[in-house]
Amino acid sequence: MNMYENLEAFNALGYALLERLTPITSGEVSVMQQQWPAAPGDYFAFMQERGHGEIKEDDSELPLVTILPTLCPAAADYFGDDGIYKDGPYEPGARGEMWLFGWDSAGIAFGFDSGDNWRLLEIDNMRWITRLDLSFCQFVEGLLVCYPQRPVSFANGVWRDSGDVSYNAPT
Repeated sequence: MNMYENLEAFNALGYALLERLTPITSGEVSVMQQQWPAAPGDYFAFMQERGHGEIKEDDSELPLVTILPTLCPAAADYFGDDGIYKDGPYEPGARGEMWLFGWDSAGIAFGFDSGDNWRLLEIDNMRWITRLDLSFCQFVEGLLVCYPQRPVSFANGVWRDSGDVSYNAPT
């Protein structure tokens, strides 16, 4: 059984939301695993099983999240500066190199902090970091459960979004 084969069960719109993703080959995943050996295994599983592209409802809407075909260095390639390493008003800056796996239509980026045990982070346009209490798998499942909001935490079968709204896992 694949790790992500039942994603559609998390939302009635699951098939529509996920149909634009394109899996990458096992060879491409192997290359990525060699480049980032400490990156989360559930990220690599997602890339091989589901892949990259836009998670969105239909062609007329902006994507909820765009997943990149490979990890992208946040400071060099996305933001073009080192603002992510400065402390924000709520949380300290990144501790290591930030590797982005995607972003939303408002430019909020999502990635991993290689200097913080590959912790999942959200980075806004001000370069302020929010550390998410989610594994990559919980983030993806939470995108479907909390749709159209984004998840920020998961505990005891309950996701929470940034507005502190709770969502129970489907049974």
